[in-house]
Amino acid sequence: MKRILVIGNSPLPNENTKSRPAAGLRTYQFLKPLLRDGGVVSESADHAFSSTHKEKYEVTLVCIAMPECYEEEPGYKEVRQQSGYTEVVISKNDTSLLKRIQDLHDEMHPDAIVSVNTYPSYIASQISTRAPLWSDLNGWIMAEGQAQAYKKGTNDYLAHYHKMESSIIGRADKLSAVSDPERHALIGELAGAGRLNKESFGYKFAHHIPNGTEWFEGEEAVEDRFGDLMKDVPEDAFVALWLGGYNTWVDEVNLYKGVTEAMEKCEKLYFVSTGGDIKGLDNKTFSKFKEMIDKSSFKDRFKFLGWVDTDAIPYIYRRADLGLNVDRRCVETLTGARNRINEMMKFGLPVVTTLGSEISYEVPRVGAGIGVASGKHEELADAITTIYKDKGFYGEKGALYIKEKCNYRVVMKPLLEWLENPRPAPDRGVNLKFGGGIGIKGAWRYLRENGIKKAFKKLLSKFRV
Repeated sequence: MKRILVIGNSPLPNENTKSRPAAGLRTYQFLKPLLRDGGVVSESADHAFSSTHKEKYEVTLVCIAMPECYEEEPGYKEVRQQSGYTEVVISKNDTSLLKRIQDLHDEMHPDAIVSVNTYPSYIASQISTRAPLWSDLNGWIMAEGQAQAYKKGTNDYLAHYHKMESSIIGRADKLSAVSDPERHALIGELAGAGRLNKESFGYKFAHHIPNGTEWFEGEEAVEDRFGDLMKDVPEDAFVALWLGGYNTWVDEVNLYKGVTEAMEKCEKLYFVSTGGDIKGLDNKTFSKFKEMIDKSSFKDRFKFLGWVDTDAIPYIYRRADLGLNVDRRCVETLTGARNRINEMMKFGLPVVTTLGSEISYEVPRVGAGIGVASGKHEELADAITTIYKDKGFYGEKGALYIKEKCNYRVVMKPLLEWLENPRPAPDRGVNLKFGGGIGIKGAWRYLRENGIKKAFKKLLSKFRV
């Protein structure tokens, strides 16, 4: 039985917290297929996860808790222990975070380490270990940093992000990305770090693992106790839903213009939003959006629920008629993912989204909704109006796509195949540095391969002005 140390983030999606962050969803996605109960519900996928497969791993999960998602500061604790599985929670603010994880590592002597999300992967890259490391970079942090720098008007944060990214790229034996464009970006970073070398020729460093989407306990049921959440929304309203935070890559201006223009044509259209600003990252986008709404003649048809408990989300989805996603055209959009789109499709909502992220192109391709150009609020308004008039055509196709293409059995195959025989990258221990010329060995090799005459001409060319 292989001992696997998984380092990720909490809250996990089966916790009832005020937010269900992408980092926790991604951690759960990487964890669940390793557990003995599997936790996979799709019947249409292949049956690679037999009961014998699930007996292969002894898993210790370290959840680096995100304090902003909890009402109280999470402390160090072991929250679950059962046969083959241990779960430990450590606050991100814990000053002894790395030492605690190093101690856990030394106690269990893992056969492999799997880190999920950028910060946990950075911590994993600092652990003293000989175990092979798979690091999942759930979104390209350098692109996220650029969007943050733009919104905040400063480049101060970029050096911090670059330090983390460089440490991960220099240490990981395998990498995974949430989109294929991000995977290509990681290959570029590997080249810049000197890891595309003779030792690693032909080795697949980076893999594409898109966001998986599964049902969690309690999501099947709709409970009447959440009815008060939408008491200000008429029963016969057509609800366009925005779910979650307003991050730095949200195009709040065209979201406002597109929705209000659609409201002019659709008298029962209401905009309902959960979430809001994102503490520590972006509070400008949401506040600007609210400022525009407060001056609008349609302001009474915008309803903001704030950050709601996780177990209320299914009720909100089932009250909605349409899901919205509106992004700026930027590098983060092109390389990132959108969990809100996956979840909207899972719950059978027709989706209107700007085109840019990888998943956004799947929406019109599979008939789950309408894709529009970024920055074109007229197209956004037209798409909302189209679904307002006939929403029945779209939702079923999106739910089927998620069930067949985005379940954990399908998307997690690259990791599970690697865990059959986890090994360090072939360039482990190679320290290739650029910028110092070819060196004595390189000069001698050039001389042997090209002869004295050509080598002498090459040397003279270095001194020519």
